[in-house]
Amino acid sequence: MNRSFKAVFIIAITAIVFLVSSCGLEEFPLVYPIPQSNIQSVMNNRAVVYVPSDNAGTTFSHFAVFYRIYISNSLQAETSSASFPTINSVLVTDHNAIRPHIDSTTSLNVNFDAFFTGRGFHHLSIAGHNINLVLSSSVFGSTLEFNFPSFTEPTMSIGQTVYTLSRSERLSDPQPSSRLFINNDELRNPANIDPVINGDVVDMPNIAAGERRYTYAAFYIVAVGINQATYSFIYSTPSLIHVFQLPDRW
Repeated sequence: MNRSFKAVFIIAITAIVFLVSSCGLEEFPLVYPIPQSNIQSVMNNRAVVYVPSDNAGTTFSHFAVFYRIYISNSLQAETSSASFPTINSVLVTDHNAIRPHIDSTTSLNVNFDAFFTGRGFHHLSIAGHNINLVLSSSVFGSTLEFNFPSFTEPTMSIGQTVYTLSRSERLSDPQPSSRLFINNDELRNPANIDPVINGDVVDMPNIAAGERRYTYAAFYIVAVGINQATYSFIYSTPSLIHVFQLPDRW
């Protein structure tokens, strides 16, 4: 075999191997996040989320909302990253870990369920409804409005339909037992802050008993899809909905 023929033969074999190996490749499945710019937060008690239709035609299943509650001794009329250190130092630590993934183009297909739950976050629920069905493709092109008004239960509205927000159904014995997002002694009691009772609550370091007056909840949202090859969930990158102040017991 002369050198020129050998060179052509090697090039041909290389091309065939590339083509054969490429035939079995599948497009890596993706679902798209809600851009952070689509979320408007107001004061410490309201957020509006515009849901785009980017996930139409993908393997999208539903949106998931992760939350964590923080004890505080500080009343903040407006919550933003500037006020997080005053609210609770753990809130800052959590947000600093999550923030690099917001609107990221490199954090694709990270298992954000494991990421959030590993940090002590829980899945948001809504009273009397399956939240996965409520936050399905039916919300594409809609607006989600989260309201934490004073002296009444926090809600999420989609159009004219209003849903009462509920703490995670995975909590076995939460206090208060209503699971509502309300600020009261049972929620703030350090004796209740453990994985069995209030595993969704984080205490404030070095806080005196008389100073534990307020509670805040950080909400993040991700899109969830299904990998058709493995039938496992895939996740978009997260977006921060808001850090809400919980209303007092009414």
